Amino acid sequence: MSSTENGHASKDGSKTILWCVPRAISTAFAKCLSNIEDTEVWFEPYTYSYVTRVEYELQTKLAIPTEYEGNEETFQKAKEMLDLLSQTKNEAHRLPYGSVKHRLEASTAKHVFVKDMAFGVPDGYRQFLPKGYRHTFLIRNPHRSIYSYRKSMFKQFSELGLLEGEAADEKTYDVERHDRFFAPGCFVKEVYDLWKYLQDSGIDPNPLIIDGDDLLTKPAETLSAYCAAVGLPYNDSLLQWDASVEAFNKMKACGDNLLMDIVNFYGTAMKSSCFLPPSKFLSRDQLPADVIRCSDKVMPYFDEMYEARLKV
Repeated sequence: MSSTENGHASKDGSKTILWCVPRAISTAFAKCLSNIEDTEVWFEPYTYSYVTRVEYELQTKLAIPTEYEGNEETFQKAKEMLDLLSQTKNEAHRLPYGSVKHRLEASTAKHVFVKDMAFGVPDGYRQFLPKGYRHTFLIRNPHRSIYSYRKSMFKQFSELGLLEGEAADEKTYDVERHDRFFAPGCFVKEVYDLWKYLQDSGIDPNPLIIDGDDLLTKPAETLSAYCAAVGLPYNDSLLQWDASVEAFNKMKACGDNLLMDIVNFYGTAMKSSCFLPPSKFLSRDQLPADVIRCSDKVMPYFDEMYEARLKV
């Protein structure tokens, strides 16, 4: 894609990670950027290392290694557990944290864009962050993001038959108590902690932040400013893309058919063709009690990052 009057381009290439909270328009964003020529998109490699670790340790009560070499049998067992949980086929050698770091650092694509979740690299696992990448963040109001996550996870776990008792009723389901993957900081504190860590460690003194609702209400301004900041070529044609799911077949993930098989999370974004204005949201008194409780707990972290976001 070449420069135009309303665009700009990078000649040298780029390597960028977008750290997100769940349900923040990140999958549609990844689909959008996958249309940039010579761009390799990675889909949540650290998230699935995290999920693999949590599920393996839950079922075996054993710590899982971080490297594949010498631990092939362990990761084959972990892969089988993850396959059952996600209802898709994963590749065992892609699951360890060490494998993700090695593979990202070995990429030779002109532009590499990684979309991932900050909770996937908690304290104790940040030594596996790849070298040579620019770090950016996508945030969204916790009322919206946690509510949407709750709906998706309840549906996913219900269809897998993993919910019992009060957890099996959406009215009494509590995302903080009944979802074993729900992060202690409601995903927002995890994003905040990683943002602070990157600055304090000197890895990235000025990580870029964008807001999901800014992306939806001002897509041209937000997307062009983001691309300019990270060295991705921008053109207004990026604001409209093919509604087909073909782009997801080219993304790199821990399983070749991962996105096609987990439609409760990715289905809407996969069929998207542009950024649509945000829908009218529920009032506070219409939200489930667990969403209000969790959102109130982490709102100060969101507010601080929101103030530091890229303003367009």
